[in-house]
Amino acid sequence: MYTRKRKKSKLSNSLKEDVLMKCLRCNSVMIYDKFYGHFEYFWGWKCVICGEIVDQVILDNRELVRMGRLPNTRYRKR
Repeated sequence: MYTRKRKKSKLSNSLKEDVLMKCLRCNSVMIYDKFYGHFEYFWGWKCVICGEIVDQVILDNRELVRMGRLPNTRYRKR
């Protein structure tokens, strides 16, 4: 989905410096950053232009939606 210089199945701290990520929304550079929730933190990629955030959980859920195993609630009829 996102382009990288080397392939890895999981995002990890070792990918911080040596990987160039490109955003699919705006084709800009993404940075590897630490994000904080209410009870925990996680590492992920954030686009410097549009603010798109991607981590392994987001990518896994998008894949499940694409395969039809999770409903796509974004385009749900009201």
